[in-house]
Amino acid sequence: MRRFIYCAGAAAGILLALFIWKAEAEGRAHWTPKYGQCDIATMLNTVISRQKELSAEDYRVILAQTGLGRSTVDKLMKQGDTAAIYRMQKLFFDTPPLLCEPNSLISWEERIAGDPDGRWADKLTGIETGDILITPCSHTFGWRNGHAAIVTDAEKGLTLESVVLGQPSSIQQIKKWEKYPAVIVLRLKGASAEEREKIAQNAAADMTEIPYGFLSDLLEGCSMWNWEVDTHCSHLVWAAYMEYGYDLDGDGGVIVTPRDIAHSPLLEVVQLYGVNPEAFDRSDTGLFEGNEAGSTAYDS
Repeated sequence: MRRFIYCAGAAAGILLALFIWKAEAEGRAHWTPKYGQCDIATMLNTVISRQKELSAEDYRVILAQTGLGRSTVDKLMKQGDTAAIYRMQKLFFDTPPLLCEPNSLISWEERIAGDPDGRWADKLTGIETGDILITPCSHTFGWRNGHAAIVTDAEKGLTLESVVLGQPSSIQQIKKWEKYPAVIVLRLKGASAEEREKIAQNAAADMTEIPYGFLSDLLEGCSMWNWEVDTHCSHLVWAAYMEYGYDLDGDGGVIVTPRDIAHSPLLEVVQLYGVNPEAFDRSDTGLFEGNEAGSTAYDS
């Protein structure tokens, strides 16, 4: 009887520690800038009036103020849609209300809790077919494992994802990504839109209905292995690009995680929301190293 009491007490202590760990992790679902807003309108108007190009420093400032990467800024500027850039600046400095809900027996994910005035609707901009979506807003107790997807049809708003244990990979709606309080949109550097579309279309055709699991990482080096055994969210994205010779595993470890893909030097930032830009600034020499605020975007 005494042994049972000890075991029950130990189990209760472990569960309590796990849920305290979970509660601590939930406080890091969204990052809001601690620095102030600056006048990017004057910067952009000056560039437009003088018919100049944005400098590397201009892109850095805009990324820090709006979360928009170089390609997205260029696209919006070409369209004359500076209003979209100003809207993203305002949104980038706002903190949405959060709701944490379970998505399995041992994991949870954060969502934006209500949006009556549509403030956070359509916050993602400039997404193209073949882009990669990453969010840190998924965690197993206190471990922020995150989630990843590949955009298979930007026009129709479709993604390919391996969502959760017990469900095979499937085509999903990109709209659900608008509900995450932190999102990273990435794009393969130096690749044409046609190549990126080909990779995404191949993934949509060949990589659906793959069982969810982790053997895909562990058996990767086995000569008899193929990715159809099973997969998980980040492995699916990695496999889609690896089929074309692009290894997106940022640290080359045994298991590829959403964080590994987010830090791949082969990718450029399209847009960030709810994530510290300094951790993902690739405008010049790559990632900033040792950035404490950015390193907590994923708690691996």
